[in-house]
Amino acid sequence: MKMSLLDLSWFLLESEAIPVHGGFLYVFSPPAGAKPNFADRIFTAMSKRPVGAPFNLRPKFAINAMPQWEKVEVALSNHVFRERLPSPGTQRQLFAAAAKAVNPPLPLSAPLWRFHWFDGLEGGRFAFLITVHHSQWDGIGMFRLMGETLPDSPKSRTIRAPWEGVSTWQRRDVPKEAGPGALRKTTNLLTEAVRAVVDVSKAFTSHGTGLVAGSARRPMPFGAPEVRAERRGSSERTYGMSRLPLARVKALAKATESSVNDVMTTVIDSAYRAYLAERGLAADKPLVALVPVALKVPGAGNQISGFVAKLGEPSSPPLARLAEIKKSMATGKGDIGRMSATGAKLFAMINMGVAAGPDLLRIGERMPVTANLLISNPYGIPKPLYLNGGRLDYFMPLVGPSLGVRVAVGFMSYADETYVALISTRSAVPGIDRLARLVERSFRELERASRVPAAERRASRVRKKPTRRSRATATRAHA
Repeated sequence: MKMSLLDLSWFLLESEAIPVHGGFLYVFSPPAGAKPNFADRIFTAMSKRPVGAPFNLRPKFAINAMPQWEKVEVALSNHVFRERLPSPGTQRQLFAAAAKAVNPPLPLSAPLWRFHWFDGLEGGRFAFLITVHHSQWDGIGMFRLMGETLPDSPKSRTIRAPWEGVSTWQRRDVPKEAGPGALRKTTNLLTEAVRAVVDVSKAFTSHGTGLVAGSARRPMPFGAPEVRAERRGSSERTYGMSRLPLARVKALAKATESSVNDVMTTVIDSAYRAYLAERGLAADKPLVALVPVALKVPGAGNQISGFVAKLGEPSSPPLARLAEIKKSMATGKGDIGRMSATGAKLFAMINMGVAAGPDLLRIGERMPVTANLLISNPYGIPKPLYLNGGRLDYFMPLVGPSLGVRVAVGFMSYADETYVALISTRSAVPGIDRLARLVERSFRELERASRVPAAERRASRVRKKPTRRSRATATRAHA
């Protein structure tokens, strides 16, 4: 199976300083009246399920051939592991165990995934962690896998293992009927390549024209403010999470005539800027974010583009900051919207390559950075999901900061909540639990500034579980 150029690029970027594998942690509660062996029976049933694409594909590189995905037989014992947490099985213990499990790199000699099952959590809860490689998965792909593995009905008793595969890869794995001839294929590829180069050239030409005219809305490469306390820093990673009621997020977006994406980007910008100020690292110009964008095109593997966006001015109040970010995000999305899918992917590869280049060349500590943050909003799931009747309480990405960026933030909606996952290194954000609390504070400040009706704010404060669920949580891991 052919490997796309964008998928291949992740192998070219990968190094000890730039890990391009990541994990996704899913935490479940058993249904009322479940037997003590409820989780054990699910794991046993999963262990009997077959392996499908891309979980049965490994990379194949050869000097005289294009990179391929090669189908191989998979021994689950080499990929599936089980661990029981010691009593009392707290969330902090789970995060620590998951962080340790996700860190080792995935060997290229085998399919690029691992699965860890965790028993022994408080209240009979259980969890699993899927570790995968970015060459095969983007955020949308992981959400698609979640939706195809976990039904939205608590009555469903179908148990499907994640490694059974995902529809986009399975369709790609089916041999295709004879298509256009070699000459026509070559002509189509050349036409597509030329259009992609033209699209990207137009975007960069527009950027250059803006610079000359003094009206550039796009930041320059290596033009982000320096906010690293230590240039070399530590490889110890930290993970944190904040939760916000989805109803309040939507009400705020409506009140400000903004998108949820713009609102949450503004909240993250404000929170991180406040965190830097508390550490004596306040920036005197706007922070810069690397922003992935999902492409609405069919296919497996990476279907993403991305751009670099300037965030709010240092002294901007909340509503002015939101207006500045809306303009910046609209500029980046406008660039991508005018491109073909191939051009948009090429645009992303250039942006990623420039951002990651110094780290890849082992000179990152001596070079300024292109972006301070990576801010991703992959998808949302409107209804609760279940596994044999057990409810998915929450999920959290455990990825490593990469592409020259020391702080990565992913926000997504699930059921009635918005989750903000914070990923960094200990040297960049030693107090990630503090940053998580500042996200919640910044959201409240933007709410007050936008004058969202108090009744809407109070009505959405009701929680189905104790407020302990909403507290920021964090853990650390050694790379």
